[in-house]
Amino acid sequence: MQNTVQLPSLSYLYGQPETTALLRVQPDDFIVHEELSFTPTGAGEHMLLLVEKIGQNTQYVAKLLAELAGCKARQVSYAGLKDRHAVTRQWFCLPVPIKQELNWQEWNIEGVKILDSIRHQRRLKLGSIKYNEFSLTLRDVSDIPALLKRLELVKQGVPNYYGEQRFGIQGGNLRLAEQLFSGGGIEDRKIRGLALSASRSFLFNLQVDARVKAGTFNQLLKGEVVQLDGSGSIFKVPEIDETLKQRLLDADIHPTAGLPGLGEPLIAAEALTFEQQSLTQWQHWVNKLAQLNVRAERRSIRVLPKDLKAEVQGQNVKISFKLYSGCFATSVLRELVDYQDVQRNYATLD
Repeated sequence: MQNTVQLPSLSYLYGQPETTALLRVQPDDFIVHEELSFTPTGAGEHMLLLVEKIGQNTQYVAKLLAELAGCKARQVSYAGLKDRHAVTRQWFCLPVPIKQELNWQEWNIEGVKILDSIRHQRRLKLGSIKYNEFSLTLRDVSDIPALLKRLELVKQGVPNYYGEQRFGIQGGNLRLAEQLFSGGGIEDRKIRGLALSASRSFLFNLQVDARVKAGTFNQLLKGEVVQLDGSGSIFKVPEIDETLKQRLLDADIHPTAGLPGLGEPLIAAEALTFEQQSLTQWQHWVNKLAQLNVRAERRSIRVLPKDLKAEVQGQNVKISFKLYSGCFATSVLRELVDYQDVQRNYATLD
């Protein structure tokens, strides 16, 4: 079955917020700082650069760094992609022999400032992030007391939806996925990868949305697979006992949903039936992902923002929190406030 791909209106866990606000009126309204999952050794043939960028995307900056360092673009790595419409501080890694100096202090890149450097023994791998720390300024907040009250609900966890930026402008990456799954080829490997990633994110969001609608978001289903908080570790739940219920309540474990692909489903019984039913209309995509040898994975359906705080500044509110790698700040914000993303709207117009 083929589908006309449209981004769904995803369900809210606590009901749609009535408070309104503006986001990203200016670049420093959205600040992200990357905290690595390891401590650099200070020695080795790889140079880590802490880069602050404004108005530039991660891959473009990596390409410029490669040119300045005299290496190939594929030799420059980073731990994660960061939004262009923000002030972001993230790490890049370049190969630099021990006896060679890297005169990065002399480099001049528009919208980019190199803050620090340190050597390390290994190449920086994608996903090597403990937390992304966010500092977001909401402007012209319509009801500050209501926002602060809702903040207490959000601290208990929100749906771990993939953010709209994963799907491209107006869902363009999903249309590419439909093209691919309908027999149309995509020669560019990077674009093909974006299409596949977007399709799995879309299917994941549908499953989470179904759990919220069914009222089972904060419950364990028989045959569930859960994920340990702050870890990629998952395990099956053949029987639900009081200990597991308490661990769920304490946010030590979280239910998961599938990122479809090749492999036997780890879930069973009620959880398997529910998941299959939530993707019935998209079985064509599920089958194609398996045929393309994309590996099936599991991901937590719930995320708890760490150290969530709010600071009132007149009619503005500064929100700060930390999220594990791969989680989206906009998925936290959407449960907190009905925001208008000014820069995202400009990007859509472009």
